[in-house]
Amino acid sequence: MTLRAAKKRLRNDSASGIKDLRDVSVLVMHPDDEDGRNLIEQLQRIGCQVRVQWPIPERLAIEVDVIVLAVSPESLSTNTPWLLHASTPPIIPVIAYENPIIVEALVQLNACSVIPSPVRSFGLLTALAITLSQSRKAREREKHVKRLEGRMAVMRTVQQAKIILIETKGMSEIDAYNALRDQAMAKREPVEKIAEALVKAHELFQRACS
Repeated sequence: MTLRAAKKRLRNDSASGIKDLRDVSVLVMHPDDEDGRNLIEQLQRIGCQVRVQWPIPERLAIEVDVIVLAVSPESLSTNTPWLLHASTPPIIPVIAYENPIIVEALVQLNACSVIPSPVRSFGLLTALAITLSQSRKAREREKHVKRLEGRMAVMRTVQQAKIILIETKGMSEIDAYNALRDQAMAKREPVEKIAEALVKAHELFQRACS
């Protein structure tokens, strides 16, 4: 890819990301004050689908893309453990000041950006874009890890099946794999499925004999 093409792709990706913000559903958890109303107005101006809930509920009953949360000693004292769950949408804290308690709360919320109070238009779009981008990348990493874990599990199962054949049939490792592969081809099944069936059958036989 040429430098010009790379720059063009970057511009297109950035424009697409900004355009996507117009369809983002945002749950605003902020007291009904001037700052909260200004926050809602700015989000609506961006084009976000805004929903408002205050005080913070004991559980999240609606599906949204991101939560904008007023973080203060009062809000931190509420019984809201769901805010720290891995399944909770990404959270953008709104903070009026910094102190060790607030900073610790931001770390626990896994916040990658914040909105300073009093709320201004500047910085809000950036906070949304960064938070959603990081959340998307985190989900992609999680999917990648799960795929790798799945592949490792398959490899372990196939290895177990080969060991069973080696120990019970006196086969070499290559012959054991070829036997699994031939059986898979005959039954038109993946090798891992044949291996899994062999491992389960061997375990049942072992239990029956014990």
